[in-house]
Amino acid sequence: MLPNLGGMTFRSIIKTSCLLPHLECRDLEEAVRRLAGALAADGVVRDAEAFAAEILRREREAPTAVGGGLVIPHARTRQAERLGVAVATLGAPVPTAGGEGPVDLVFLIAGPVDDPRGMLRILAGMARLLKEDRILGALRAAADSEAMLAVFRTSSFG
Repeated sequence: MLPNLGGMTFRSIIKTSCLLPHLECRDLEEAVRRLAGALAADGVVRDAEAFAAEILRREREAPTAVGGGLVIPHARTRQAERLGVAVATLGAPVPTAGGEGPVDLVFLIAGPVDDPRGMLRILAGMARLLKEDRILGALRAAADSEAMLAVFRTSSFG
């Protein structure tokens, strides 16, 4: 079951074009820039580079690695047209600024400045979803973006 996001479904927020399996990148900065590009291509953010710069600045100030190889950079920003999520599994783990160890799963979340509840609903839904170790394992094992989307569709989060 997909989460209820106050009238929106998770399916309406996450698109296969924003799911990047086995992404090869040198570091977290490159992963964030690639995910920001996917959100920009989907019309979620206006300017991928400006959004990525904002996320990376915030990540240096308050790292969002949560352990278990997972990082969840997020921002309510003027760059966001609407709520959106982009997810990458990384081909090889990369270090983080916060010292939580290397990460191989990145959830990038964008929300408009004027929608604090939307961002909170996404973060709360993610917290419930990510408590399920099988979900994280299935995302890491997914061969392509369709398989990643299927993991979200079949999760019990909601």
